[in-house]
Amino acid sequence: MEEVLKRLVEVSQDPYGYVATEKERTGKKVIGLTPMYLPEELIHGSGIYPVEMWSSNEPITVGHAHVTPYYCGLTRSIVDDLLKGKLGFIDGLLTYETCIQARTLMLIIEKNWKMPFLEAVFLPNQMTNPLTRPYLIETFGILKDRLEEFSGREITRQTLRESIAVYNKNRALLRRIYELRRRKPGSMNLREVVSMVHSSMLMLKEEHTRALEELIPELEARPPLLGGGPKVVVVGSLCTAPSLEFLKLFDDSGMVVVDDDLYTGSRYFMNDVALDGDPIEALADRFLTRIPPCPTKVDPEMNWSDYIIHMVHQSGAQGVITLIQKNCPPHMCYSPDVMRKLAETGIPELVLEVEHEVVSLEQIRTRLQAFKETLGGI
Repeated sequence: MEEVLKRLVEVSQDPYGYVATEKERTGKKVIGLTPMYLPEELIHGSGIYPVEMWSSNEPITVGHAHVTPYYCGLTRSIVDDLLKGKLGFIDGLLTYETCIQARTLMLIIEKNWKMPFLEAVFLPNQMTNPLTRPYLIETFGILKDRLEEFSGREITRQTLRESIAVYNKNRALLRRIYELRRRKPGSMNLREVVSMVHSSMLMLKEEHTRALEELIPELEARPPLLGGGPKVVVVGSLCTAPSLEFLKLFDDSGMVVVDDDLYTGSRYFMNDVALDGDPIEALADRFLTRIPPCPTKVDPEMNWSDYIIHMVHQSGAQGVITLIQKNCPPHMCYSPDVMRKLAETGIPELVLEVEHEVVSLEQIRTRLQAFKETLGGI
């Protein structure tokens, strides 16, 4: 078990080395996807190796000449890595207009980097508009044609269903791990859980599934790692994976994370894709699924605050820790409403702003300790 966990942590820590090595080993082309909702199954069905893009593990330098400093760390990091040649092993990039920063990312890359495959799609953000679904189905159909042209391989209905089944199986195993964490609080620390999810975004799904199948029985029998400190839910970091050094502060604080609403967490594997009917339509329907609510999707009938409050009550947590990526307009726009609703419900919340650049870990350690004391921890 420890060897498998160690490997998944290493993949999460060094995506560059891992993905480059896997490309050489398998001979597959690699396409990077910008977060959060692009259909990996389509890329997998084309025989190409899909990976979710990540933030660099070093300071941004060259990228400053091309991206303004008030853009989020992920956008600046992708541009910086491309210009430094760190992503030379990636054959293509698939992006979409999550926000205004992602919208300009494509323009910057087109001007400064020639990729064999570079595609931007528009995913509509009006969840209740009757035109959204047909538009989305048409968009995914066009993307399928582009991937077939690039890969030289036809993506048949059967091929796509097989890829969907591969992804559904992996999502089901990740949900089992989360169910185990809720059932046995303290059996896994936050670093391990985030690494399990983040490595799924970087590894070939079949290989990651085999690792989880080996890991889960061992985790079931594992004694608690953490004591009986206050239980919390962690929310936020909608496009990036927090550094493991940062997450270690949570594990060292004495608080027990029993659930999360993170990008490299429950958001990634929440919903399956239906295997019956047209697979392109099924992929569109997964995007239109309204749980979990998302600040990048306009849905007047769903409330993100209510979703978080339900998660707190369901898990038995005593408080919420929110991670806001610096310069993330969608999250920052919704944050005041969430803060107000949590306060009205009597749920304590600690808000931490995170960014690509170095932050004061000791200051965060102090704030986590203070929050633990407000929840009744010693």
